[in-house]
Amino acid sequence: MWRACIRDLIGEGGGFSGEDHIRLGSKVRELSKGMVAQLHLALVMAIDARLLVLDEPTLGLDILYRKQFYDSLLNDYFDGSRTIVVTTHQVEDIQHVLTDLMFINRGRIVLSCTMEEFEWRYAEVTVRPEQVAAARALKPMQERQVLGRGVLLFDLKSNPVDRQQLAALGDVRTPSIADLFVAVMGNQMKDVRGAA
Repeated sequence: MWRACIRDLIGEGGGFSGEDHIRLGSKVRELSKGMVAQLHLALVMAIDARLLVLDEPTLGLDILYRKQFYDSLLNDYFDGSRTIVVTTHQVEDIQHVLTDLMFINRGRIVLSCTMEEFEWRYAEVTVRPEQVAAARALKPMQERQVLGRGVLLFDLKSNPVDRQQLAALGDVRTPSIADLFVAVMGNQMKDVRGAA
């Protein structure tokens, strides 16, 4: 499977993008940054391991290559008996494929949950200016402004607000992982500053 990916990358099938490939005899130092990253990824994928740990695996790749890499990782490498751990700051690229989520701050786990828990536990409500005070009274974990509207993020496990209460104030949705990360880490920084 991934051995075929390496063959594709070096000339037969066109690499992850279907167009770019590495010519046989090419020197690594002559390759673009993106092609070097692709070569490293293909070599890593050729390893038949039960546990694969990838640290920022798509750093340096454009969005097309990143998407194709993760699609290939799931479709060609993951078989249900393997575990893949990915650390990344580009969470929007992988949110749809995660089974578990963990945030680490200064070596401490500050959030750990399944994606199922993430879906029911966190809610974000976008409210009009006249509803902001009512939403604040429900004690959100974070508030920000977007295009003149208040966006408030709630942890429904630690603050059991009813989703229907939130819906009465505005549009409710599950936040992105990136938005939750900013809220959790922002609160961690406030706690550190408050303790100092």
